[in-house]
Amino acid sequence: MEDIRIETYKEIEDRDIKIDREYYEKLKTINYSDVETTLEKTLEKYIKESREPIYIGAKDIALLLVILQDPILYKKLLSKEDSNLSYDIKWAKYIIFEEDNGGDFIPYVNPLINKFGKDELLAFVLFSSNYLDYNDKKVIFEGSTKLYLNLLDIKNNDKILILEDKDLDSSFLIESSFKNSNITIYSNKKSSDIDISLIPEVYNNIELELLTDERGRPKSNFEYLKARVEQKEKLDKILLAPSLTFEYSKNDEEKYRNMIQNDFNFQNEILEKTSLEWLFNLLTINHLKDDGRALSVVKINTLSNPKNKNVRKYFIENGYIESIILLPENILIGSSVSLALIVFSKGNKKIRFVDASNFYTKERRKKGDRLNPTKKILEENNIRDIFKFLNSDDNSEISISKGIEEFSENDYNLDVIENIEVIPEFENSKKIKELIDKKIIKDIIRGSQISLDELKDLRSHEETPYIYLTLSNINDGFIEYENIEDYLKKIPEKQEKFCIKNNVFLISKIGNPPYKFVVAQIPENRKIIASGNFAIIEVNEKKLNPWYLAAFFTTDIGVKVLKKAYIGVNFSSLSIKKLEEIAIPVPSIEEQNRIAQRYIDAITEIKNMKKDLKDKIQAVKEVFFEK
Repeated sequence: MEDIRIETYKEIEDRDIKIDREYYEKLKTINYSDVETTLEKTLEKYIKESREPIYIGAKDIALLLVILQDPILYKKLLSKEDSNLSYDIKWAKYIIFEEDNGGDFIPYVNPLINKFGKDELLAFVLFSSNYLDYNDKKVIFEGSTKLYLNLLDIKNNDKILILEDKDLDSSFLIESSFKNSNITIYSNKKSSDIDISLIPEVYNNIELELLTDERGRPKSNFEYLKARVEQKEKLDKILLAPSLTFEYSKNDEEKYRNMIQNDFNFQNEILEKTSLEWLFNLLTINHLKDDGRALSVVKINTLSNPKNKNVRKYFIENGYIESIILLPENILIGSSVSLALIVFSKGNKKIRFVDASNFYTKERRKKGDRLNPTKKILEENNIRDIFKFLNSDDNSEISISKGIEEFSENDYNLDVIENIEVIPEFENSKKIKELIDKKIIKDIIRGSQISLDELKDLRSHEETPYIYLTLSNINDGFIEYENIEDYLKKIPEKQEKFCIKNNVFLISKIGNPPYKFVVAQIPENRKIIASGNFAIIEVNEKKLNPWYLAAFFTTDIGVKVLKKAYIGVNFSSLSIKKLEEIAIPVPSIEEQNRIAQRYIDAITEIKNMKKDLKDKIQAVKEVFFEK
């Protein structure tokens, strides 16, 4: 067992600038937009004119102005006695009188003295978020603090652990400390935020814990968490975001699996292939008190990917998951990953799912912010909506509760959308796998894996009988032969097996709903190979009409069914294994044929309308030349 060394924030306790709870609440009401705009322009001017980097930020400048504007603090700043000076004054001296630290920037600061009041400057220091580092993906995003506080339900005397990859974010620390003054917050990362050091009531609650190697270098977050668990001290609350903050540890997954398998009694089938996120979650649940609660922010693919099936089963069947909330896309500044929030606790008989992807408020960021012209934030009303569905017993299109016994039927899939979307039971329902076993579906293969170099050599600049079919050639249920561009000189012998037959069902291997598919109609004297972006499904047409398949997958319910066969988030891909598990209605062949004919008539009408529209558009272009 490794020892964890504890440090405190005593080096910043002796301050001249301090903010108590009452003053903090007052500062919340102050408009600091002019400070924000002015300091931004000042920094831009300095960088443009001096062409030198600056090592202090806008919040540093605001604090410096507070000192320069206060007669008592300014007098201390000019004092030659250093022994009794506060942290603030020593810091200001260091900044002003050392050119390498920003001293050459002081001429740009002087015109700003007394331009803003102390309240405006300190409000800016505490609450401005326009200076977040785009690469600093923290657990905290804008508006999340209130969500976390409500979910964790922190009480007096609670012991709380926050795992961050970088510096601790101040907003959660401040709000949780003010809500419950008698708590202890543990972390292995110190907050470098200026604002937390101004509030003694907050930093007095924090215990900085360090786990180092023999050279004094900090060990990883995983090793720190493991060491904490080994100390047998259970905690009341834990907050972490393993999908975001511990990316650098991905290469160590196998090492961490072995580490906890050797030191804890987890079965190999639980740990085998388990991702880093769930390894952290395993340690987290073992560090919680029986009445404790933990929040883990994860990428949504970890909720459904096959490699985490066994560990999800472990969590579900042991009643460790209370609820899962799907968060709005792009909620993190500088990150487009889709996130979910898992609420862990013990003794749960069911899991509550909430789709909160549309519960946000859009707010424009600073003018000229090209990376993120708008941002999504959680406001009070958004959080109220989340809790309305979270605390309800009703099932809806937004939320649903499922008993732990239900998950064995869906590979212990915890994806929020897939669990909320209720697909009705079909009459004559059959799984694709069953249709394959009964030879109703003859074969499912992937399209040609021909290399780009080989394809380049085979391409013909003239029309030939040989076609290389791509997704762009499929529109509105038909292959648009009139727009074919990839003609080939020949079809090599090893590519012959990818030549598609008439009436095979082609479906896109990549993309998002609505998915592209088509029943191939091969013109006479043509040979067509399908690209690797297709799956090729050959059916026994006496028992399954391919046009009926197309008709079913065109419906809203068909899209939902087909979606279950795709994996991934932003750009999903078709899994043949998952495709085999989806169920479709298979009525009599007579009924299939009737539905298929109606579908063919409908898409043919669309095709004719498009041709008529195209002809009319061309006619408009020629009106000028008519006599």
